[in-house]
Amino acid sequence: MSTQQLRNSQQWSRRRRSQRIELSVPVVLHRRPTEGPQFSERTETLVVSAHGALMALVEKVAPEQKLFLQNTNSGEQKECRVVYVKKESAGPTKVAVEFKGSAPSFWRIAYPPADWVK
Repeated sequence: MSTQQLRNSQQWSRRRRSQRIELSVPVVLHRRPTEGPQFSERTETLVVSAHGALMALVEKVAPEQKLFLQNTNSGEQKECRVVYVKKESAGPTKVAVEFKGSAPSFWRIAYPPADWVK
């Protein structure tokens, strides 16, 4: 890695609100019936943080769309919004969601990163 790439990576890390962790957690993403056609999809997270997650979805979603994310292991559910959508050339779309508020305990990680428990 070049010095410039390392510097850019460090600057990017400082701008994040919380550290990201590669973690596969079974989840269900769905929307309220009052907010459009019924939609529910089971998937697994690719990356999680205290503020949301990245996952692969087959269903179409749009930036700023409000959804609910349920942790299948715990049954806990949080309101979130879509903040990133990237259609891959092959396979499912990568979608990032952000919780309405910080939720570091949502993922049930025994030893979360220090910046998750400020």
